[in-house]
Amino acid sequence: MANQSPGYSLPKAPKYHELPTAKPRAARSGPELVELRARLEVVTPILGGSHQTRAIDDVDVIRAPSVRGHLRCWWRALYAAQYTNADALHQRESALWGRAATDDGGRSAVEIRVCVDRTGGTDNSEIRLYPGQGQQATPGAYALWPARAETRTNTPTAPRRQPGTQFQLTLKVAGTEKDEAEVRNALRAWILFGGYGGRTRRGLGSLKVIGDVNGWLPTAATREALTSLFGFDIFAAPTSTPGDVPWFGGAAIHVGRADRNAQTAWTTALDWLKEFRQGTTGQQGDCAREPGTGKAQSQRPSISNWPEADKIRRIKNKTNAHAPRHNATAAWPRAGFGLPIIGQFQKTDRSNNRNAYDEPGPFELRWRAGKVEHDRLASPLVVKALPLADGTFVPCALWLNRAYPANGEVILRGANNSQAPFDRLVANGDTARFSALANKTSLRQAFLDWLHARYQTTVVAP
Repeated sequence: MANQSPGYSLPKAPKYHELPTAKPRAARSGPELVELRARLEVVTPILGGSHQTRAIDDVDVIRAPSVRGHLRCWWRALYAAQYTNADALHQRESALWGRAATDDGGRSAVEIRVCVDRTGGTDNSEIRLYPGQGQQATPGAYALWPARAETRTNTPTAPRRQPGTQFQLTLKVAGTEKDEAEVRNALRAWILFGGYGGRTRRGLGSLKVIGDVNGWLPTAATREALTSLFGFDIFAAPTSTPGDVPWFGGAAIHVGRADRNAQTAWTTALDWLKEFRQGTTGQQGDCAREPGTGKAQSQRPSISNWPEADKIRRIKNKTNAHAPRHNATAAWPRAGFGLPIIGQFQKTDRSNNRNAYDEPGPFELRWRAGKVEHDRLASPLVVKALPLADGTFVPCALWLNRAYPANGEVILRGANNSQAPFDRLVANGDTARFSALANKTSLRQAFLDWLHARYQTTVVAP
């Protein structure tokens, strides 16, 4: 044995419980992983959310890739205004949320795990848009209508998942304190203003927090409470002009009275939009459509006070059934709620079930920039039940701050001379038949002013 220097001894080995706690990391020598957990419940029906259209997933009920997509969208709404150009935004977003793999990698800094504890039932019932034959309209039908059966194409009613699905969501963030804060706020925004599945901007798939709500939900539906929750005023007006990415900065939000029932709060908010677009209550000229007459009075409304139907009749030279009250200059104001708008005119006389009306055929409103046509433009308006820390929900209308596409114009598909700018509410030479559109510069202003006047909503922002 080798000689040891006088006075030298080996250090005492530490006991196991004296060892420092191992810090979880995504990679050796990488940043420490921070774990965020929230137990959530879906409180309104889920439409879609599967890898297949018009389907719900019976195995992967809450899909982690879908959750990532939702979180990524709300992160963008919170933070996109901080970046001066699309490239800078893309670099930051892809570094945090992932991108297609390159030589420099593409792994997301956020790991998402979902553990479903309970699954809501499946609803295959017919969706009734209007009451009739002793049956009420389906609650939330204004949001659920894309799931209706189509007899012409022999398409059955799409299934929906009933409220009640509960799941544990775990996010592991490998990054800086800034990364953690941004991911945490994206999750907060998704819980408050988003949902799972399709048509979440119409309140489907809305969420609440189960158990400890601290740090996830505001104590009140006020700007101050939301600022305290997020750590900054998310509605503060941005210093730059918005692009086609929707922002919280510069957005507007109105809320109604709190209710302990999530579906009641949801249908209240949904009815605000339905009444603005299709409502029949109020004095003549103050409602979106004239009420039905005779047997149809309690069912389908009559002629629209919006200009789109008359404009299509003019363009298609179909003016015999209803003499248009609007001129031929194109105006498509409801395009501001999102595109495409697909519809058809009523041609059947319900009293004798025969084709009696010489109306245009099915139509589609789209948009184009230059010569390139597009069909999809997401709505900037979110109507839903917003959860609060005390267990109540408030009906909420959030209009995100977003510019229309550069050089974009709305068109009637397949029709010449049908182009009109976004937010042309009343064409030159026309009179507004729906008073809410008169003397307004944008659909956002028209809707929010009408909403506050009609329902005395509380203006949270701006």
